[in-house]
Amino acid sequence: WTSDDKGTSANIAGTYGATSEQSSNAFALYSIVLKHNITDKTHLVLQHDHGFANGVITPYGSNQNAQWYGINSHLTYDLKDNLTIGMRAEWFDDANGFRVGSPGRVAAANYVNNSGGTTSYAGSTYSSTSAAANYYQVTLGANWKPVAWLNLRPNIRYDHVSGSNATGGGSYSPFGGRQDQVLFSTDFNVNF
Repeated sequence: WTSDDKGTSANIAGTYGATSEQSSNAFALYSIVLKHNITDKTHLVLQHDHGFANGVITPYGSNQNAQWYGINSHLTYDLKDNLTIGMRAEWFDDANGFRVGSPGRVAAANYVNNSGGTTSYAGSTYSSTSAAANYYQVTLGANWKPVAWLNLRPNIRYDHVSGSNATGGGSYSPFGGRQDQVLFSTDFNVNF
């Protein structure tokens, strides 16, 4: 739905199907997105996501029913036609430790050798972890388009997680042994 003046819109989308070709268990996700132009230069987006997967492997065992849900918001202000600043805040509950692996690049860098041992190309002190937890984040950033085909996006982000280790005992600390992290990053998009 979009308002007559195009200043407000709502969208609901989802998917439902089998978990995989080997499993007919349900896997589903829906999203609700609300957008509103507060002024000509100030824009608000609110989004809610909720998903579930039945009969999957979680850190707490196999054949588990998992669900996850969250809310995020974006508030942006157009300083110029080619420069926007904004803030994003999110809360995400990975109720069963199924949806968020931390960090995914570490798991992808593991190799099981011929003798059955695991070699980590990310370094021996790093491992991919997952646990039931609540994730919170706030990001401040900008979108700058110096030319029509290039979008530069610098940002600073704060993350916090609260949860317990899947193996029991202690707080879940996926950020280098900590529950908090601050990141400075940038990326760019090339449109063609």
